[in-house]
Amino acid sequence: MAGDEDFDFIIIGSGAASITAALVAKEAGARPLILEKTDKVGGSTAMSGGVAWMPANPLQQAAGIADSYEKARAYLDACAGDVGPASSPERRHAFLVEAPRVVQFLQDRGMQFVHAEGYSDYHEGQKPGGVARSRSLVGQIYDARRLGAWRDRLRRNAGTPPILMHEAGALGHNGRTWKSRRTFVKVGLRLLRNKLGADLVGNGMAIQGRLLEIALNAGIPIWLNAAVRGFLIEDRRVVGVEALVDGAPRRLRAEKGVLINAGGFSHNLEMRNAYQQQPIGTDWTNANPGDTGEVQQAAIDLGADVALMEQSWWVSVSIAPDGSKLIHPFDMSKPYSMLVDTGGERYVNESTSYMEVGIQMYARDKVVPAVPSWLISDSRHRNRYMWAGRPAGEPPREWIDSGYMVRADTIEELASKCGIPADRLRQTVDRFNGFAASGLDEDFHRGESAYDRFAGDPTVKPNPNLGPIEKPPFYAVRLYPGDVGTCGGLMTDEFARVLRPDGSVIEGLYATGNSTASVMGRSYPGAGASIGASMTFGFIAARHATGANV
Repeated sequence: MAGDEDFDFIIIGSGAASITAALVAKEAGARPLILEKTDKVGGSTAMSGGVAWMPANPLQQAAGIADSYEKARAYLDACAGDVGPASSPERRHAFLVEAPRVVQFLQDRGMQFVHAEGYSDYHEGQKPGGVARSRSLVGQIYDARRLGAWRDRLRRNAGTPPILMHEAGALGHNGRTWKSRRTFVKVGLRLLRNKLGADLVGNGMAIQGRLLEIALNAGIPIWLNAAVRGFLIEDRRVVGVEALVDGAPRRLRAEKGVLINAGGFSHNLEMRNAYQQQPIGTDWTNANPGDTGEVQQAAIDLGADVALMEQSWWVSVSIAPDGSKLIHPFDMSKPYSMLVDTGGERYVNESTSYMEVGIQMYARDKVVPAVPSWLISDSRHRNRYMWAGRPAGEPPREWIDSGYMVRADTIEELASKCGIPADRLRQTVDRFNGFAASGLDEDFHRGESAYDRFAGDPTVKPNPNLGPIEKPPFYAVRLYPGDVGTCGGLMTDEFARVLRPDGSVIEGLYATGNSTASVMGRSYPGAGASIGASMTFGFIAARHATGANV
């Protein structure tokens, strides 16, 4: 059966894993094709912090950080726990063995990674095998002018300055330390260069931009406005796709297989209501606009099994008066603030992994309404620290007038305005202030891990994450369990092959990234756990499909 055009390996989606897989296929002598349904390249990677969690990688070794397969395996096992075959021992082994090879493979082809020094594993000190100095990598600041005609086709995260994600910790200190001041100067110089004509980008745009340049130089075809509608099947094997390319139907054959890297279903209300915890919707997500789930659904219709569909990469958000979704993991880690449910009680370490905060918010909501929860803070939090990247200081008038940010002169008045029992909130504040004085959070151990302290304020003693809530005026903002993508999806094996419910393989069909049930289970071990696994299983899929020896 011939298609309108024949290739060897078709990749659906254009994120970091897609380009990694395409490079592997190309070097194996195969003919890869990347299909992107939107008019921009980069998917969720480009909109993210652009971090990849890659244990025992070459840059760690160069930085003198001791790591090993055994140490990383102990940590991953402790984080992920037993969630069934989505995070099977074989898949964990494949990820940990191949991740360092992916890094070396991409470096050898021009990728410029930077070790995210200090961006600690999220549960270091809490689970065995954690690394405080970081297993994570980011892409070096990139000048998008290098893309030529493709420059405007790179997906951008509007308003994001050219920073490396691990610089966010120092920037969040808002000039209160010398490291913070130096970081502000570095970022300021990049912004100045942009005013003088450069197009420097950081975060996900940096890693995706350079990968796109490498792909273009390798002659890899990337078709935009190419939406996959279904699969071509021959003798129960996937041999291609049916797609709309610039609005015209096309049948594209893939002799060696098809890789799904099309993201999850964050913007698909029907799927979210069917699979995820309530309350849920599409109003709190920061996932890329192409995250609509139809390719996952096409694979399900083909007989694919799914798992972990109730989970997303949770990240606490507030909804600003203009409707924008502001992200707050680092804000809620700062001193002089705490998170409470509608009953006025704390229920989580506010400084821990944002994934864990989301999980605990939903768990708490089953007991006491906690969606949304309230972030309570005092004037020092507002005056000293940025809020979702906005300047510190007096809140904009519209924040107060709209009710987005509630302000009061006493804790009791604040409780009344928020509908929280005043006596209970007062008790919680008093207990929290006692922890701030002693430096020990007896309830949730905030500030005890390296990751907690990464986003804390080192000038606050004795605990950089704890500060008493006692200086008026006091503030409260509703926080919701937002996300940057769903992380449940198609079941795959250690070769990234899509599986049926009986464990049999759908021949010719591979999947990676947010299209799949995560190898991390319901955990997020460190910064970039989603991108790191996605790139690694894209690499594995292409090697398996094409027989590449790279």
